[in-house]
Amino acid sequence: MLRILPVRSVLLIFALFSSVASAVARDIPFDFVDGYILVHACVNAHPVTLLLDSGASASVLSLQAAHRLHIQLSSPEAVDGVDSTATAFNIRPVQATTSALTLGQFALAVDLRNARQLCSERIDGLIGSDFFKNRVTQIDYAQNRLRLLDAAPGEGTPLPLLARNGVFCLPVSVNGSKPRWTRLDTGCNDALHWVIPRLSAAPLRRGVSIGFITNPSDETLVSIRLGRLLLPHVATTLHGQAIFPGEAGLLGSEVLSRYKVTIDGINRRIWLDR
Repeated sequence: MLRILPVRSVLLIFALFSSVASAVARDIPFDFVDGYILVHACVNAHPVTLLLDSGASASVLSLQAAHRLHIQLSSPEAVDGVDSTATAFNIRPVQATTSALTLGQFALAVDLRNARQLCSERIDGLIGSDFFKNRVTQIDYAQNRLRLLDAAPGEGTPLPLLARNGVFCLPVSVNGSKPRWTRLDTGCNDALHWVIPRLSAAPLRRGVSIGFITNPSDETLVSIRLGRLLLPHVATTLHGQAIFPGEAGLLGSEVLSRYKVTIDGINRRIWLDR
């Protein structure tokens, strides 16, 4: 026999289902491949694989994906990578979505074929630092989950974040040095790129930056400090000039993946929790 539930019970059940649906929608699975966070999403109802790259100041599609999705290219624009400069093309903005969430808006397309040398999966684009702004994002490397939180849980070691060149930087100390602002770069699968400026350094580049492609040339082992965390024997690539203006280098996923990382883009804080 069909039972009629009281209105209060119906509302409670509806609230519970809404809460479950919300929790599912705010939990995004990812694949961790070759040191990169890969998110499966859709652009214009077509499946794409996107790399979560906090070191990129803009979200971009690959030229190959733009051609495959019949997205028309327009005017060119220079973008900076690590030890490289490339040409991007403006496109009519499109959105990438997954689990009923918008991952970002893409208004540029750039050639990412070099990514094949570093990642064994096809990369259709980069989810840039705009994904982290105005929200609290937790990267759980152990569970392969991105979580969008209402507030930072405050677990682990806290560090301040500084917005610079369109991305977030955090203070990093190398071999006991004074902390310097270093790019938080999930799009770099190395541990650390560190700048030791030389007098003959070339002029700095400015503009849209994509800190994804790396070019290790001069490597050493150093100890680094992140707040109260001390990490000895960290493989580090040295650079003789600033990679991006006013930044000491890149902190990549080889270090970040040792922790559960919570990025509070609203209050400009990051927590590293083992």
